[in-house]
Amino acid sequence: MIPETVRIPDQPVIEAEPLKNLVSEGQVVALFTDDELCEYYLMKVTHPLSSSTKETKDQWGAVIPQNTEVFTGLYYDKVGENRYSLIRSPYAIVPAASILYICAQIDSSKDTIKVPEYLHTSILECMNMSKDAR
Repeated sequence: MIPETVRIPDQPVIEAEPLKNLVSEGQVVALFTDDELCEYYLMKVTHPLSSSTKETKDQWGAVIPQNTEVFTGLYYDKVGENRYSLIRSPYAIVPAASILYICAQIDSSKDTIKVPEYLHTSILECMNMSKDAR
C-alpha cells in the first residue's frame, strides 16, 4: 500500500496590520516616552487618526512635524501602583508611531483606571521588543 501524500495548498502570507489602523476612539493606548520618570504614558484616544497639515505644537509642548499621522487624546496621570487618573485637559497630539500597545481590556469610561499586572508586563515586553528592533 502506498501512503497517501497530503498536499497542503500554498498559504497566503498574512501581513500584520499596522497598530495605528487598529486604534479606535475611546480606547486607552500605551505610548513610548523619553520621560525618565515614567516607563510609558497612557492616553485615552478622543479623535481618530488624522494627518497634521502643518507643523503643530500641542498644549503639552510636543511639536508635531507637517504630514505626520497623529491621534488626539487625553493623558492619564499615574496616581498609585498601576493606577491612573484621567487628565481632562489639555488635549495631547501624539504621532501614531508612538503607540506601543492598545489596552483593549481597560474600561475608558472611568476617570480612574487600574492597569492589571499582566497588562503592565505585556506593555513592558512590547517596549523592550521595540527597543531591540531599533
